[in-house]
Amino acid sequence: MDPYIFVIVLVAIVFGSITSVVQAAIKRKSKKTANLSDEENKIMQEIHKSLIEMEKRVEALETIIINKK
Repeated sequence: MDPYIFVIVLVAIVFGSITSVVQAAIKRKSKKTANLSDEENKIMQEIHKSLIEMEKRVEALETIIINKK
């Protein structure tokens, strides 16, 4: 067997292994980021719900104040 082929195959195996490890690390990191996004999404929904409730309260107070005049 030609020594150059052995070196090429060895380099291909090393770079393939490194690529696989990097891809696995990126997938793990993206899963953690996705979980944070879900948590952030829930927080934003809660804030939105609270703001809608606050808007209703302000409208009720405006109605009370207008009716007192």
